[in-house]
Amino acid sequence: MIANEKIWCDEDHHSHFEKFVDFNEWLNGDDGEKIRDEFGLAKLTDPSKAFFAGDREAYDQAFREYRKERRHEVLCEQFFADAFPAEGDDNHWFELNQRRFDQLLGRLATMDTLPFVGAGLSVPGGFSSWEGHLWHQAETAGLEREAVKELLKEGQYESVIEQIVGLRGRDVFVQDIRDEFDRNGTIPDVVFRLAELFSDTVVTTNYDRLIEQAFETGNPEPVQIITGENATDFPDAEKTTLVKLHGDIRRPGHCVLSKDQYDAAYGAEDIDLSLPIPKLLDYYFRNNSLLFLGCSLHNDRTIQVFRAIKASHHGDDLPQHFVVESCPETLEELRDRNAFLASLGLTGIWFETKRYECVEGILRLARNELAYRDTQ
Repeated sequence: MIANEKIWCDEDHHSHFEKFVDFNEWLNGDDGEKIRDEFGLAKLTDPSKAFFAGDREAYDQAFREYRKERRHEVLCEQFFADAFPAEGDDNHWFELNQRRFDQLLGRLATMDTLPFVGAGLSVPGGFSSWEGHLWHQAETAGLEREAVKELLKEGQYESVIEQIVGLRGRDVFVQDIRDEFDRNGTIPDVVFRLAELFSDTVVTTNYDRLIEQAFETGNPEPVQIITGENATDFPDAEKTTLVKLHGDIRRPGHCVLSKDQYDAAYGAEDIDLSLPIPKLLDYYFRNNSLLFLGCSLHNDRTIQVFRAIKASHHGDDLPQHFVVESCPETLEELRDRNAFLASLGLTGIWFETKRYECVEGILRLARNELAYRDTQ
């Protein structure tokens, strides 16, 4: 009987090497030159692997420094110190960011966290934000600019839609939606990070197909799409379930677009939790931790649903939910926004103001931190 041949990664925890992929790439790249020179690795073909195998203690020490620097960079230590300076060494909002990020990691590790994706994640792929798209549609329709600007600032998107449809007709509105979202975009890194972290269920209000594209890379038809029309369909265990709450751009006539359609989908006067979309949201809000990414989360229907769910539970325990957001520009705005999110059961994790590319860094850091846990 021939014994199975062992490979390099089978012994002495060498399989852990693959868990440090970002650090190894950093070490092999330009930024790792100082460490390579310090430990005589400069002329080696694969310095990170040689370092790992040859001097694990030194490798681990270098990794700990790298890990600390990455956490402090991604979770905005310097930004908070500059934007909201405090007396002494206290960096309150950065420390809060760290603790909340670790809380998120704890939920991700249990595999019961679902991403809730808004239009902000599609912007790097070449699509307009929902607010930006409505602004362009309002311009095309000829609405009064200042009035539209004020409505969009307040998150009154449905009112803008109602005015556009009232002035130019639903057919024009639907065609503009098709022109903007019925195309393939460039899959941004942040969507790839999303696909790496979540393979079971993704919830989105987006119409475009960027998320499907990311999952379809090298895997034809891996996604089952559920909308408000087929909300009762049983999820296919062999596929990623993509819940497109407001419809799929491939059927724009069935998308939730106008105020009348929002009223029909969510309830005209008050939120009706027995309707398909609120019922889905109610289920996920009560049974999973949600991670909101690229969502504006002002006074839209989604927020109204969550407020209704919280009210219906009368303070009963609900899962902790998270939102990754651009930090408001002033300390008072940050305090107000933090309190608003908390009132809805949402825990805010902040990135540097308007640096939306930071979302990818936070998801990458989460992926890496989860991988590191397997080595401890």
